[in-house]
Parts: sequence; structure tokens; C-alpha cells
Amino acid sequence: MNLLWCLYGVILLDDVTNGFLFGDGHGASGPHDAFAQTSCGPVRGKFDGNAYAYRGIPYAVPPVRTKRWQPPEPLRHEDGTCWPGTFDASVLKSKCVQRLEDRVVGTEDCLHLNVWTPTNVTSADLPVMVFIHGGSLEIGYSDRPGYAPNEQLARDTNTVYVSMNYRLQAFGFMALDILSKNSKTNTSGNYGHMDQILALKWVQENIRNFGGNPNKVTVFGQSSGGTSVMVLLTSPLAKGLFQKAWLLSASPLLTKTIIGASIDNIVFLNNTNCSTITCLQQLSAHDVTLAVPWNVYPFWAMEDQVELPVRGQLDGGLAIVDGYVLTETPLDAWVNGRANDVPVMIGTTAQETDFVHFSSELVNKSAYEENVMRNLGTFGTDIAKMALRLYPVEKESIRYQYTSMVTDVRVGCGNDIMALYAAINTNSPVYRYVVTSQPSTPVSPFGITSDTAFSFHGWDGYAFFGTLPEIIAHPSDNDVMFEANIRREIMSFVKTGSPYSKDWHPFPDSVALFSDDVTVTSGYHSYQCDFWMQNGFFDYSWVN
Repeated sequence: MNLLWCLYGVILLDDVTNGFLFGDGHGASGPHDAFAQTSCGPVRGKFDGNAYAYRGIPYAVPPVRTKRWQPPEPLRHEDGTCWPGTFDASVLKSKCVQRLEDRVVGTEDCLHLNVWTPTNVTSADLPVMVFIHGGSLEIGYSDRPGYAPNEQLARDTNTVYVSMNYRLQAFGFMALDILSKNSKTNTSGNYGHMDQILALKWVQENIRNFGGNPNKVTVFGQSSGGTSVMVLLTSPLAKGLFQKAWLLSASPLLTKTIIGASIDNIVFLNNTNCSTITCLQQLSAHDVTLAVPWNVYPFWAMEDQVELPVRGQLDGGLAIVDGYVLTETPLDAWVNGRANDVPVMIGTTAQETDFVHFSSELVNKSAYEENVMRNLGTFGTDIAKMALRLYPVEKESIRYQYTSMVTDVRVGCGNDIMALYAAINTNSPVYRYVVTSQPSTPVSPFGITSDTAFSFHGWDGYAFFGTLPEIIAHPSDNDVMFEANIRREIMSFVKTGSPYSKDWHPFPDSVALFSDDVTVTSGYHSYQCDFWMQNGFFDYSWVN
């Protein structure tokens, strides 16, 4: 085994041996049943020799039929139970309805959560981390291999982990006047965020039974999961449900209102041929998904988000200011002092968009310059020419500079703005980092066929979860050091509210750069970001 894996306590799954002793006195004697109590009744999970896993625990009434496009309801019967006997939480349940290439998969009865814990001692008082998966609020699920907590992570960090499914795409985020009029809240949209809030309430009520402390909860999410954390940070409904927050590659722009979204989404209503709520509730999940305006405005597919923007070409956001989950934009909530005041960690990667197929058109310097002039030239020739000076290809590859430029415009610089608003308007510290580490070999993350070579979208998530072997057959020493750095800094933040590196001060005083070491600087691409933000490009940041 690579020596560094041992030095930093990151043991490959294939190398776990029997006899490891846990704090609760269990030896790793192989998988066997485990039991825990919840407010709904007992559940049966599995102990695999590393930690205890409870999968697919329902946390809400299935949002089907007349409960479609309604706030989630806690799962509770009058007698305080939710199921007869002991619930089988040893296997995964269904993912939520989503579009997978040309197919529709999943079911609407999908509001389940998972718990991984290193102990079955209910008084263990361990920190808790609640993970929200990404996927543009349209795809994904709570226990994707490599991209979710796991038993070994729980053991190695001595922390309780929770992840949840939440409603996606049209089922989770459709805003329409006809839905608002039929709603208990007189609003529509943001159902997926309501699911996340209900899952956090479940954690508050139940996590002590799994060895966790409900007063030591860190909520974290990657991509649209990070955007969801931004919503939770600024939603009045989420106050008191967590004590720290970690955002990985979040979309910083959330300004779409329920009024605008309801108008944009009329195209969906027209596609369904429905004029009544009863008709909408009777549609199959397949028909609802097909009616979504994926490739016409408001462009729910958002395929342009990994390219340089074109002036005036904006996608409609799924997460909205609905007047209920969000009563104002997140930036306004921070300015007005109404955000949840907790320590925050905000991270991005240096080449966020290097996880998709790189355009074969950009084969040389001339093609690179032509692409920049064609897209950014719509904002003015001077803008495009300055962009080429800021990201020259003489010393770096075309792919590196192009993905760095798109990342700054779409993600990185906007996250600086979000971090600044949060930092100057709350009493709690806000920490900012950028991942500059690059995988030692080209990889294909998230099952996408690509040859990702740089600091791609999700690289920090794979490192934290300890699942680099999922995408790199033989991680290098630098890969392992990067993983160790992520773990050390984040777990210090989770347990103390501050990162491990003492010279890493709250934003905007410093920014940490994560690679095979951790360096602290006064800023990252500050000159480039000043240029983009001063010229109005925050409006072209990622949405969702």
C-alpha cells in the first residue's frame, strides 16, 4: 500500500482488515445487521466492518397525486409510528424522477435519507455533516458511489453523515400561477428546498439516536447542492437547523422571482395541454418530464453554462425567490441582516468546466481567439480583446486557459461576490478556497466520458469523500496529499469553526489554494475578477 495512504489514515476499501476496534467496542467481523430507533419507529441497517449504514429511511409522506407540487409533510401516523415492525434500511430506495439522456428514471415516492455513523452509542455526541447532492437541481441522488458519504468516511473522520433525496426538475421546482393558487402557502416552486429543510428537521429530531449531536450540524453541498446551501443560509425556514455551512462550487446567482418564473414556465403548461390542477396531478411522471422546456426558453437544460456567455442569452433559474422559502434574494438577505449567521466555507475549483467534453473546435490559437471574439465580442470588441490578454495561450494550453476563463466568468468570481456579501454582513467568519490541484492522470468523473486533466468540478468532493480510487486506479502521492489537505482543513472547520491552517484568515483577508499543500494568498485571479465583475458579468454566473 502507498505509504501516504497509511500516514494520513486513508485506507483503501480493498485493504480493510478484520479486527479494527471502534469506540463502541465492535470489531470488524464482517457485515451484520444493526438497529436504531427513530421518531417513526425502529430501523435496521448494516455494519460493514467500518461503520453503520442506514439507507433509504423515509422522512416525508410520498408527494404523489394530490400531494404533487405541495410542501412536504412529515411522515407520522397518529400513534407516532410510520411503519409496522422494523423498517428495512439496509438497501437503497428509488431516486427521484429525472431525465437520463433520452430516458425518464426514478419515482415520485423518493423522499428518503441515509445515515452513516461510526458508532451505535446514542450518547456519543459526534459532529454531524448533512450532504446535499448536485445535478443542476434536475438529476442525481443521495448515495451515488464515489459522490456521497460512505462507511469508511464516517469511521475515518469520526463523524455522523446524512444525505437525502429531494424532488428534482419539474416536480421540485415548477412555479406556475395555477400551482400557487392550489398551494397551502399560496406560492409554488422550491419544493426541493422544502424537502431539504424537512430532512434537516428530521436530523434535529433523530440524529442523537445515531450518535450525533443536533447542535453540531454542518450542512454541505456540491454544485446545485452548494446552491441549495446558499438558499438554506438565507431562508427564514432554515434558522436553527444547522451551525456551519460548506458550499462546493455553488451557483452564486439567484434573482429569479416567482412572478418571472411563472411567466417563463407557461411553456411547460402549454406542453401538458392541461388547464386544471386535476389534469396536472393526473399526468404521468414521464409526461411531466417531457413537457419541461429543456431546450427552449427558459432553457432548463442550461447547456450553455459551460461555455463563454453571449450578451443577452440568460437561462431561467429553477431556484427562485418565492416569498416563502426565500423572501428575498440571498444577497439581499445578507445585506439586510436576515441571513442565518453561522461560519461558512466557500470553495471552487480552478477549472470548473473541465469535466465535460472539451470543444474539438479549439484546436489552435487562432480558433481559441475566434471563439472568444465571437462570444465575448457581443459585449464589445474591447471586452473580448482584454479577455485574450488576461488569458493568453503562449505559456498555458488552450484548454487550460479557456476552462479557466469560463470558470472565472461563470463560477469563481461570482463566488467571491457571494463570499464578500456574507462576510461583511454577518458576525461569523467566512472562509474562501480555490482548488488548484490537478489529478495525476486524466479522469472521467460522474460517469461522463471525458479526459479531464485539470482542477475539475467536483475534484474537492471526491477527495473529501475519500473516493479518488473511483476515478484514479493508482492515486499518486500528490493526489493523496491533496485528499489529506482537504480532509484536515474541512474537519477542523466542522469541529472548531476554523480551518486547520492558522494563517488562513476569513475572507476577504485571505484565500487558501488547495493542492498537494495548502498555501494562503491575498486573493485568486483578483485582477481578472475585477474586470469581469466591473463589466456586469455577475449576471452571467451559473444558475442552479
